[in-house]
This record gives sequence, C-alpha cells and structure tokens, in this order.
Amino acid sequence: MPPFTLDWLAIGALSGHAVLMLLFTTVVFAVFVWDRFEISSVSMVVLILLPTLFFVFPLPGVDPYGFLAGFGHPALVAICALMVLGHALVLTGALAPSARRLAWLIKRSPRLALLAVLLGAGAASGVMNNTPVVVLLIPLLISALKRVGLEPSSMLLPMNGAVLVGGMTTTIGTSTNLIVVSLAAGMGVAKIGLFDFLPIVAIAAVPTVLYLWLVAPLMLGKVAPTAPVEAQPVFDAELRVVEGSWLDGAELHEVLRRTESRLPLRWILRANDVLVTPLPSARLHAGDRLVVQDTAENLKEYESRLKAPLHSFEDDEGDAHNEAVAAQLIVTPESPLVGRTIRGERLAAKYQLIVIGLRKAGGGHTMQRAGLADLRVESGDVLLMQGPAAALQNLQRDGVGLLLDEQLSLPRQRHATVALLTLAAVIAAAGFGGVPIGLAAMVGVIVLMATRTLAWRDVGAGLSVDVVLLVAASLALGDALTITGGTAALAQGFTELAGGWSPAWVLAALMGLMGLLTNFVSNNAAAAIGTPLAVEIARTLGLPPEPYVLAVLFGCNLCFLTPMAYQTNLLVMTAGGYRFADFTRVGAPMFLIMWAALSWLVAARYGF
Repeated sequence: MPPFTLDWLAIGALSGHAVLMLLFTTVVFAVFVWDRFEISSVSMVVLILLPTLFFVFPLPGVDPYGFLAGFGHPALVAICALMVLGHALVLTGALAPSARRLAWLIKRSPRLALLAVLLGAGAASGVMNNTPVVVLLIPLLISALKRVGLEPSSMLLPMNGAVLVGGMTTTIGTSTNLIVVSLAAGMGVAKIGLFDFLPIVAIAAVPTVLYLWLVAPLMLGKVAPTAPVEAQPVFDAELRVVEGSWLDGAELHEVLRRTESRLPLRWILRANDVLVTPLPSARLHAGDRLVVQDTAENLKEYESRLKAPLHSFEDDEGDAHNEAVAAQLIVTPESPLVGRTIRGERLAAKYQLIVIGLRKAGGGHTMQRAGLADLRVESGDVLLMQGPAAALQNLQRDGVGLLLDEQLSLPRQRHATVALLTLAAVIAAAGFGGVPIGLAAMVGVIVLMATRTLAWRDVGAGLSVDVVLLVAASLALGDALTITGGTAALAQGFTELAGGWSPAWVLAALMGLMGLLTNFVSNNAAAAIGTPLAVEIARTLGLPPEPYVLAVLFGCNLCFLTPMAYQTNLLVMTAGGYRFADFTRVGAPMFLIMWAALSWLVAARYGF
C-alpha cells in the first residue's frame, strides 16, 4: 500500500512536509505565547505529534523516532548537569557569605544592586562562556533576594539578558560566535579578531542595560511568586559558646554586629543556670548559652555565622548534627516524652536525633533558668528535630510524636568548599580551557557524587521536568524544519525579497531574520545556515562580507523572545518561576533595541 503524501500542501519550491512544519511551528509558538497550558504538556504533545506526523506521512531517509533524540542531545545534557551543580550550591550553603554581602547592598539600594549585577554579569560573559556565569549567579541572587524578602523574578531575567548581551562582545563570548567566525574564515573572509566588534556591542548595550535596569523589573512585577510566603513558626533555642571559639571572650556587641543586629537574644544562660542580662558590654565565656527565639531557618543561619552549635556535643551520639534535614514534631498525649525532659529521654542515643528548638503549646517564651535539654515536655509542644530523615520516620513510628509537613533542608556546610571548587573548575574548563560545557558539568556532577556532596535523590531534585521536555521539543522542531527544507526555503526567500534593497537595509533584514530564527532553532544551527548566506549576499552586492557576517553573528545572539532560544533562558525560567509569555513580553523590546542599534552601528562602521 503506497504511503500517504503531502504533495497537495506543496507551495512552489516548498515541499508539503516543509509547509506542514512551518505551519506546525507557528501553531506551537502561538500556543506557548497564549500561555493557557503547561509548558510540559505542550512540549509532550509536540514530542508525540512530530513522530506521528512523519509516520503517517513518511519522508525518505527520515526516521520518525529520530525526533526523540533530543533527550540525549549535548545541549540538554549540559543544561541538566548545570542545574544539578547549581542545586549543590544551595544544598551546601556555599554562597551564603557572598549572598549576605549582596543582600546588604540589595537591602540598602535594590536598584543599585541590580545595576551592579547587570554590569558585572555582562562583563564576565564577554571573556568566558556565558552559561557558567548564569549558573553561578542564579543561586547567589536567589539566596540574597530571599534574605530581604524579594522575589527572584525581579532580577533573574534582567541578569540573563545582560549575560546574553555581554556574550556578543567577543569571539569567545559564546560558542555561536566561534562557529560564525570559523565558518566565515573558511569561506575566505578576513579573520575577525577577539575584540574587533567590542565597541559596537558596547554602544548598543547602553540603552539595553538601561531598559533591563529601569523598565524590565516593572514588567516582571506580576510574575507569580516561586513559593507561597507564609509565616514561619518560631522556636526557643540555645546557641552554645564553645571553648576556644571566637565567641569565648568576645563582648556581646561583637556578636550583634556579626549578625547585623538581627539576633533575637533573650538572655544569656551561664553555668549553674545563672541568668546574665544581655548588655552590649557583657563578655561571653565558654559554656555560656545564648537563649534565642526565631524560625528554624534563621536559627541555622545564626549557628553558621557565629560558629555556635545549637546542640550539646556531650549529648550528641552519631552524626545527627551533620545531616541535612530538620523537621517539626508535635508531641502527642500518648508520647513517652510527656512529663519528661529531653535529656532524660536520650533521643540522641536512641535515634541519632538532636533537639535544637522547642515551641510550647501555649506559645510564648519558657526557657529561663532551665536549659532546653532540661525543660519538661508537655502534650502539644512542638520540637525542632535535626537528624536523618529515616530516623525521624522511626521516631514517629514509635509513637514519640507526629511529624508536621514543614521540613527544612539544612546546608551541608562541610561540603561547601567542594561544591565551590568543583563549580570553579567547571567554569575554568569551559570558559578558558576549551572543554565543552556539557562535558565539564557532567564531570563536575560525578565529582560531587564521589565526594558525597550529592546523592542520587539530590540529582533528581535539581532537575526540572519543564526544562527537559521543552529542550527536547525545541530540538525536535528545529530538526523538523531543517530536514524538510523549511529553514533553507526561508533563506532563499529572503535573498529574493532583498534583491532591490540598499546594503544597509539588507544587513538589518538579515540580522532580524537570524534573530527570529535563533529563537526557534539552535543558535549553532542558525549560524550554520546564516553564515554562508551572508557571504553569498555580500558577493552578490559586490560588498565586503565582514559586515554581513557580523549581522549573522549578532542576529544569532538575539535569543530573548522564547525560553528555548538559549540554555540560560531555560535555567532562569525554572529558578525565577517565569512563564513562556514573560520571555516574549520582556524580550521583545530588548530584541528591537539591540537589533536597531546593532544594525545602525554596523552599517555606519562600514560606510553603508
């Protein structure tokens, strides 16, 4: 039985398959912009329909299942590995010191902080691969913004835009730049130097950075929060002064300065349960306990910044204090803890769990002359427990209490240095060593797992289903357009349409075409199509090819309109809670600004 054909769809030189793919891509883009369906759902439909269409309407030499090869594409592998590396920084709290400094600047002047981020990120991406720059900044910005109560969406997308602009400034800013320059050199075009087009991009970047700084954050004001903000419960706790630590002998005003006067200190509990009034001049001694009341997350931050443990090492049996989970346990009436003290029940010995906080059933503050371990527990009290997740489940199974939903993943601070050094090595290898970013990131993930910085469950937690499916779907669409001749037909049609235009308008149109194309197919694929086209157009017009090659290079970097246009877009989409339409709404003005500025500047430089 002969296969079905699409000859009836053919238009001129366009085959029926090419027409179908152009129509299909247009519909998919419209659905994404409409934003009424989940990205993962639309992406899954694309991945199902493409193989189905080519199975029903076969094209010689095309395997329908080949459109699923995007799941193993180096770009997707790189994105997934980079998301895991970023997740490792969060789990270990490695960026906490830098986040505190950035939070200080954000708290005092959010606009000034954003400008500093835009300028710094743009400059860095000009001399190294821009993907590691975004990977490094995402967790840093999230942590800093969280500290001052701001949403990541206010800065992540503008930061990503600055990184993309910065990547245009040199031939090593992105792999696409290298591909365009290499292809052009192979076609006889004069060699383009490392900083040859830096002045052009620097001038065009001025209005773009102003837009990202002053306008884009206002357009992102309605982006839904990444997580609902809820009031967190507070617990009574003790921060212990350890012999030989910097706290031993320090005055209280030094402690308050170290915590930016945020430490909610009630009083100081000294040996033999002697209460000390927390005056700024009070001097601390080994064995003192700073009695505080705050949320679980803040308590762990104070423990880290002050080097003052929330638990007694004498009662600590095992490695409970090094585990990554803290959870709330409500004491039930049948619990063996009722009427007993925490020390007397010996939870550390039985379960490898430690109690680092207590919230009494009636509320208020109860720790006075009795320390946390010596307080009698009553029904309805809530204990803040720290230890292995499995041990917490065992505690509940044995009827000690009921675990509440709220849990806190504690930073694995002993692995923070490993996480930072691993990311630094990945950035150095990809940015300066010529190693593919995907390969460098995968090796980095292996190192983190080998050092037990990450476990398999952490790898899964660091990935986003939306991103994985969107990347696979966009790669499939790009392949479909290429193999059916859809992209080639667009290029040919452009050449015919621009036959009577002035050189400057041809240059602008070529850059705009590449800019639109790169938002739907990979940057490298657009570069491979556009570079030969640029050289041919220049020869036809009898003009030097360099300006048209630059038009392709810049156009292939105008990937602001869709999240699948570039891998850093996908990274910030997940972290900032953006939707498809957010990229189009914020990216369209940025696209127009850069397109107009670069077109005029390139034409002016070459005397068009």
